[in-house]
Amino acid sequence: MKEPTSSSERAAILVGEDVSKVYQMGDVQVHALRGVDVTLYEGELMVLLGPSGSGKSTLLNILGALDVPSSGRVLYRGADIAGHGERELTQFRRDHVGFVFQFYNLVPSLTAK
Repeated sequence: MKEPTSSSERAAILVGEDVSKVYQMGDVQVHALRGVDVTLYEGELMVLLGPSGSGKSTLLNILGALDVPSSGRVLYRGADIAGHGERELTQFRRDHVGFVFQFYNLVPSLTAK
């Protein structure tokens, strides 16, 4: 069997279309994301780089269904996950998403030892 050589030959697994996230801080609107498009393909390794405050964590939280976009949509294997209830989102995260949090001290009673 021939291995796929380009993204057009592989299945899109997770797609963010025109994803925006706005936080309301009193009278001020903070735009964490503005119209981001991203497509992740089966078997692909992706690196997300950017300066502090550029929206990396916000985007990952939205793609991983920990947060919802203010506008735009997220598709998993072609299905919009915005319509899923909390139970379905929990199952989606459990079965299809892996998280490695940047803060190692989330559970202070656990040590490497």
